[in-house]
Amino acid sequence: MADSVTCPMCGFENQGGAKRCVSCGAKIEAFGAGEYTEEEALARRFEQENFEWKWAGIACGIYLGLQLVVLVILPLIITAFDPQGLAGLGISVAIWFLGGVIMGIVSPGKTFLEPAVGAALAAIPTIAYQRAITPEGFEPSMLAYIVAGLLGVMISLFGAYIGERIQMSSGRTA
Repeated sequence: MADSVTCPMCGFENQGGAKRCVSCGAKIEAFGAGEYTEEEALARRFEQENFEWKWAGIACGIYLGLQLVVLVILPLIITAFDPQGLAGLGISVAIWFLGGVIMGIVSPGKTFLEPAVGAALAAIPTIAYQRAITPEGFEPSMLAYIVAGLLGVMISLFGAYIGERIQMSSGRTA
C-alpha cells in the first residue's frame, strides 16, 4: 500500500488506502498523478491541470490592449469608425474571441480558464468605457452591457479552446 495517494480531481495528497479525498470528496483510485494508461491520457488530453493567475493577468492585458487599439485609437485615426453602444460591445466580443485564441496558442499547456477570467476582468473597464462614450439618446440598459460582457467571457473560452487545438496540432504543448 502506498504512503500517499494523489487525488485525481484536486491534487490533494491523501493517506494511502483512502477511498475518498479529504479535500474535495472525490473517489480516489490507487494510482498516482501522471500514471495514466494510454486510454486515460487520451481522455484527459483536454483537461486543464491547474490555474495560474499569471496567465489570467496576461490574458486581461491582451484583451485590454486590443480593446485600447480598436475602441480608442482606431476611432482617432479613422473618423468614420464609431464603435459605440451595442456595436462597440459586439466588437469587444470579437476581440475577446481573438484574445482567447492568442492565449490558447501562446500559453504553456492547457489553459482554458485563464483567458475566461482575464476576459471577465477586462470586461469591467470595457463596459465602463463603453457606457462613458455612448451618445445621449441611445443608452443600452446595464443588463445589455452585462450580457455582452458575459458573452465575451464565454466567447473567450471558445477562442482559448481553438487556440489550444492550434497549439496541440503544431506540437508545441508543454
